[in-house]
Amino acid sequence: MPDAPTPRRTRASTAATPKPTIPLNARGPITAPHHSWFTSPARSHSNYGQGKELPLHLIQLILEYLDDAGDLARITRTSRLFYYMALPRLYEEVTLRSYSEIRYVDGRPEGYGNGSPFAMGLNTLVSRTFAEYVQMFRVIGDWREHDVDDYSKGRVPDNSMMLQIAIRAAMDRMKNLRAFAWELNTKPLQTVYEGLMHKPSLTSLTLRCPARRIPRPTTVIPPLPNLQTLIVYDIDPLCYPDNISLLLLASKKLENLKLHWSPRMRENAEESVNLLNYFGRCLTAKHTIPLRRMALYNLYTRNQGEGFEHVSDHSVIEEITIINCMGSSDPMTVFLDDTWRVNANHPIPHNLKMMRCDQTDKEHVTMLARFRGLERLYLISRSRSSKPSSTAVTPITPSASTTPATNGNGSSANGTPVTEHQCKSLAGDYLAVIQSNHRTMRHLLLSDQWRLSDDTVYKICQTCPHLEQLGCAWAVPPLESLRQIIALLPKLYAIRFLMRPNSELAEKFESIDMEMHQFALGTELWRPEYKNLRYFGFGDKFVFRLGDVVYPPKGKENLPPGQENSMIARRVGPVRRLERVGWEAVRHIEIWGMDSTEFEARFP
Repeated sequence: MPDAPTPRRTRASTAATPKPTIPLNARGPITAPHHSWFTSPARSHSNYGQGKELPLHLIQLILEYLDDAGDLARITRTSRLFYYMALPRLYEEVTLRSYSEIRYVDGRPEGYGNGSPFAMGLNTLVSRTFAEYVQMFRVIGDWREHDVDDYSKGRVPDNSMMLQIAIRAAMDRMKNLRAFAWELNTKPLQTVYEGLMHKPSLTSLTLRCPARRIPRPTTVIPPLPNLQTLIVYDIDPLCYPDNISLLLLASKKLENLKLHWSPRMRENAEESVNLLNYFGRCLTAKHTIPLRRMALYNLYTRNQGEGFEHVSDHSVIEEITIINCMGSSDPMTVFLDDTWRVNANHPIPHNLKMMRCDQTDKEHVTMLARFRGLERLYLISRSRSSKPSSTAVTPITPSASTTPATNGNGSSANGTPVTEHQCKSLAGDYLAVIQSNHRTMRHLLLSDQWRLSDDTVYKICQTCPHLEQLGCAWAVPPLESLRQIIALLPKLYAIRFLMRPNSELAEKFESIDMEMHQFALGTELWRPEYKNLRYFGFGDKFVFRLGDVVYPPKGKENLPPGQENSMIARRVGPVRRLERVGWEAVRHIEIWGMDSTEFEARFP
């Protein structure tokens, strides 16, 4: 009987054989594929076995620390792998700036041989697939409008209409758009707003209103249900701004609101602002906006008791900024500003944590006494603007009720006499309410008109032990007193001695050589009491960043008997490293950065 043939192993039986599984802890890290490294212009290893591959998650971690657009652009040209990993970061935030005049680089206009950078940027977003990565889109600058006379004939000029269509086409390709900012000198039209309506991911909107009195189409901005931040600036009722009342009513998630009116109305005492144009729909529907942060700039209008204090929910609001608004005693504006005092019936903001204002008066002290738990208070003393040509700059109206600066004759800028008793009385009221109701204070910036004594500062630090930043007008105390005061504040890392410009004290400090300032501070701030201190400032011109302590080499501190506290001993002894920095280097420190009336189209 013949032997039966041996059956063949089929593919099905082979595939059915289970493969051994590799435990997760035995697997190697996910690395970059070998072929991607050969596309890089960087030098390769002579021996392929010597090349060490970085895991992808480490590469991604490194790329997250790059925030400069130029660096990201160069990284994308390094290799194919870096191109795909860095490209989303490169186009995550896009800003296109337009200029009213042609700019030249090396004798040639920008965009030589092609369009302007603004136009080519729009072309890239419309014609390429990069718009899918955009999460923040901002257009800013001056758009050159041609045929402006067409507005008076009832028609939008063609180049302005083409701008709206191009931006709408770019926005339609942005699937992940979260923030949009229109900061051109011409206003957006219905075409752009309709594009925003189809962006459910949009949470932030910034609008710049036109500043020219040219008849333009006015749009009722449609609802954006998921909007959380709204910033509108350069509002002028005579320049055809768009209507935001429906947007405020329909934005149920709105938490941050910043409104900036043109300073023209307050400068000219022009009563053209009507709050019903902005909050009328909310008052009619009895809708309360759940704002957490609110900022008002240059508001000049009459309070007729319509109930605007109930537009926002005061039980949830945490931060308030009021710059150059109701409260001035300028003879030109006092009549309208007094209506806010007469109709003052504001609810108590129990959860308020931050307040920033440029007015100091008795009404403000009364308001601070009605609640507890304030953590940050910034009293701006004067205007400090680095952009005098910007329409968004907020000027300061002279005020007598804020103990204004006195000139050589002892009077304020608007001619109102200011006595020393009035200044001390108001300062005492503020300090009393801070020490009684707001012992949770972390950031405190007082007026530079209030010269405080050592005992007063000592009591403030004793009652507010959580202070991290302190700025006040304080004559330089004895070193022993300074050490005792600093020892009361273990969390303090920034201190600023305020000085009024052109004052006797400021001129005295400026007359001393800079090396003497550094020597005096360096030989004092090395002590253990100042170990947590990182920033030290006098006025506006002397700001120092503190470093580590340098100790003298051992065996070289031999001094003659009786000279342990002499100047020679201070030169030999330990010294704290100091670096003088400019204003920009400390803008992130609130007692410097918040001490300005300059408007910024963003929330800090």
